[in-house]
Amino acid sequence: MSSRAIKLAAAAVIVVAILGVLTLGPGGRGSGKWWLVPVAAAKEITASLDKVEALVYRQQFVFVRPYGSTHVSGNWQKCYQARDMSRKDTYYDDELVGIQYNLPDGNDTTRYDVSFEYQCYTVEQYEGGARGRDPVELLRFYVSLLDKADRVLGTEIFEGRKCVGFEISAGKYGNNPEEWTDRIWFDVETKLPVRIEKHNRPVTDHPEQTFTFIQDQFEYYVQLPVDMFAPQIPEGFANTHPDNIRAQREKQEKGEMLFAEVPPGLKDEIVAALKGVKTAVYRQGATAVFLSRYAWRKDIYDGRDQLRRTEWFVIEKEDMAKTSWDFNDKDYRLTQTIVDFEDRTYTTIVHRGDSCPGHPMDRILFLAGWIDRADCLLENAEIDGVECFGLELSAKKYGSNPDGMLDRMWFDVQRKLPAKMEGELPRADGTKAVIVKDQFEWDVELPAEILIPDIPPDFTFVEPAEM
Repeated sequence: MSSRAIKLAAAAVIVVAILGVLTLGPGGRGSGKWWLVPVAAAKEITASLDKVEALVYRQQFVFVRPYGSTHVSGNWQKCYQARDMSRKDTYYDDELVGIQYNLPDGNDTTRYDVSFEYQCYTVEQYEGGARGRDPVELLRFYVSLLDKADRVLGTEIFEGRKCVGFEISAGKYGNNPEEWTDRIWFDVETKLPVRIEKHNRPVTDHPEQTFTFIQDQFEYYVQLPVDMFAPQIPEGFANTHPDNIRAQREKQEKGEMLFAEVPPGLKDEIVAALKGVKTAVYRQGATAVFLSRYAWRKDIYDGRDQLRRTEWFVIEKEDMAKTSWDFNDKDYRLTQTIVDFEDRTYTTIVHRGDSCPGHPMDRILFLAGWIDRADCLLENAEIDGVECFGLELSAKKYGSNPDGMLDRMWFDVQRKLPAKMEGELPRADGTKAVIVKDQFEWDVELPAEILIPDIPPDFTFVEPAEM
């Protein structure tokens, strides 16, 4: 963002003194394990929530890759909810990038959205809405589900408080898929909600990931100052939606986009087929790749098919389920073992957090998530004796990739699994580099030992920095 926008954002922040904090001590018969009697506990919790007229809380997103590693989004919101009005401040890391206000207007709701990143604002009216809304409506809803919980999670410490959690399948309300799971944590002493987690939600355009939506840092109030809900629009901001400014910038930078008529539902079929894969083998140039869900291996050859180096990647974590319930993934690690047959050396590198190399299937699934925006459909072709359909996608449609960067993908007509993938990247000298993945074999039997690091006994260990 420009320095001007930062200054305007800072000027728009309303400094308020929050009034009327509720002091809710240990409830009723609360010395015992009240959570073992959820129906009675729900009545006590509801009674405490009846005192709440205003609510402040944080919400954030945690992206979960299919093989367990996680990434906490830099975007998060601070939410202020009163009876008739609400406000949501959006931050990127610690910088305010936008504010949304929802205010009553007769029987309707007027929404003000102010973007400091794009220096613009919008004002929209919605029928019905804020007037008379219960600020703790969501909390009441979850409390009402306690007797339907799948299990009690035991106690954990959140925000310095001892909490007990309940896990509830989201399939028990609405039309949600069974794999969606929710958790709600209560302060053992006050019985008030401390944290809500919504697990396994899908990420648009990123089928290789799900996300966990977290609401925490709850503050319960009798009232909030009314002036904190008064819209503040900095002078000079344009009355337009941020998407319009973003689209104009993108058009200037990337030019026109082409879109093919991709058959409806095709992307979902391909993504479902890929997510069902347990093992695979393929070639990428001079590299042979072998993979399973929690380990993969790369054999790198020279031009004479002489093996130069082998790299193993092994995922280790306490919970080896498909996704981890601990969004911080404190125990997640990826151990990379490199054996160099030319230098007769080996090394090991332990990756954690964002430093972890991506699982090879992550990239394949990522591209599959964009096929409904392909530029054009290619003629069917026979690849390795299998009839395949193909698509071409301009890589400038995602990320900050340059014009001329392309992805071509061919899929088995029957199985909807990749048979060949090409990435084309223009060079500065006018030539093109082409990276090809082919010779795919899906769900093949891989001997267990092929994915276990095998270090020759006479090889010398070297520190990673020396490699």
